[in-house]
Amino acid sequence: MTENGYAAMTAIAVAADPYHRAAVAYGRAEAAVVADEFVDQVLRAVIPAARFEQRSAFEWLIWLSESDVGLAGLVDAARGHLESRLLEYGDSGRFLDICMGVAVGAELTEAVTGRAVIDCADAALSTAIVGRHTVVFADSGTPEQIRSDVDIATRLSQSDGDDFVLHYQPIVTLSDRRTVGYESLLRWHTEAGLLSPEVFLAVAEDTSLIVPIGRHSIDDAIRTLATEVVPTVGADAFVSLNLSAQQLWDTAITAYVADTIEANAVDPEQVWIEIRENEAVELGTPAERAVAQLHEIGCIICVDDLGSGFSALRYVRDLPVDVVKVDKTLIDGILDDSASGALVHAIRDVAQSTGIGMVAEGVEDESVVPALQELGFQFAQGYLFGHPSPHPR
Repeated sequence: MTENGYAAMTAIAVAADPYHRAAVAYGRAEAAVVADEFVDQVLRAVIPAARFEQRSAFEWLIWLSESDVGLAGLVDAARGHLESRLLEYGDSGRFLDICMGVAVGAELTEAVTGRAVIDCADAALSTAIVGRHTVVFADSGTPEQIRSDVDIATRLSQSDGDDFVLHYQPIVTLSDRRTVGYESLLRWHTEAGLLSPEVFLAVAEDTSLIVPIGRHSIDDAIRTLATEVVPTVGADAFVSLNLSAQQLWDTAITAYVADTIEANAVDPEQVWIEIRENEAVELGTPAERAVAQLHEIGCIICVDDLGSGFSALRYVRDLPVDVVKVDKTLIDGILDDSASGALVHAIRDVAQSTGIGMVAEGVEDESVVPALQELGFQFAQGYLFGHPSPHPR
C-alpha cells in the first residue's frame, strides 16, 4: 500500500503496562507475556484482519482499513478491559493497564501521509498515558500540541533562575480596601516576551521543572516580603506562594521554606501557601504531609480557586486550611446567577462554621462589593483593587 493509502486508514498506538505496575508485580518478562496475551485475547479477537506491528515488548501499532468496521468494537473491548484489568493467564488472572491512542485518517484532514497518521496516534497515546485514560482519539492539532510542549520543556530546561520573575497582586481588606498582602504570580522572560503561567506551567509541572523554578520563586517572594512589603505595608503584611502538587511532593520543600523564612527574618504566619483546588493532594502522600508540616511551622494554608473543581469539601475536611479563595467564576455570578450564589453561600457557611477566612478572587466590578461584604468576605483581590506588578505597590 502507498504512503498516501495509509493516510485513509486508522492507526491505533497501544501501550501495555505504561505505568510498569505489572512489571513490578510479575517481573518484566512475565509482564511482556501478559501484554502479548492481551493483544491476542482482546484486540486480535475483535478484528483479526487488522495489521498488527509490534514496536517493542509493550507497544503495538494497529492499522485498520475503511472496510474494517470493527474500530468501535476494538475500542469497546479495550474499555471493557478497564473494568477489571484482568486477563486469563494460566490458572489465574493477571492485572494489566492499557492505554491507546486512536487516529482516524479520514477525519484528520491535515494528516495526508501514513507517517502523519502515526504521529497523531502516538500523540493521542501520549495524552492517554499522561492523563491516565484508556483511549484518546487524536485530532489534527494533537501532534503539534505535543511538539509545542516539548519545545517549551526544552526552553524551560535551558532557562536560568533570572528568566523567571514574580509579579505581585494586592490583597485588600474589604472593610476599608487597605492592602494587607500580595499574591506572588510567576512570569517567564523569553525572546517572545513575558509569558504568563497559562503558557508554560502545565509543562513545568509535568516535567518536574517546576521544582527548581519554584524554589527560585520562593526565595524571591519571601525576600520581597522582608525588603519591600513589610516596610511599606506594615509589620503584619503577608505574601502568598502558589505551590503545585508536584512541588509539594518534594520532600525537602518544608525545610526549604522554613530556612528561607528564617534567613529573611519574617514570621511564618506572613507566608501564605496557596494550593489550587484542582490539584491532587491525596491523604497519606508526601504532598499531604508537606501541607501539614508547612502549617505546623506556622504558615497559613490557603485553598486557591475554590469552586473551580471538585475537592473543596474534602480539602476543608482533611487539610489544615486557614483561608479559602473563592474562584472568580463564582464571584462574577453572585448577583445574577442563582447557582453561583448558592455555592458561595454554602462556602460561606462552611468557612464561618470552621473559622476559615475568605478571599474573593477576580473582583473587577464595584457592584459586587456590597454583596461580598454581606456574605462575610474579609479579603478580596482583583483588577478593581490592583493589577499584578513587578513590585508591590
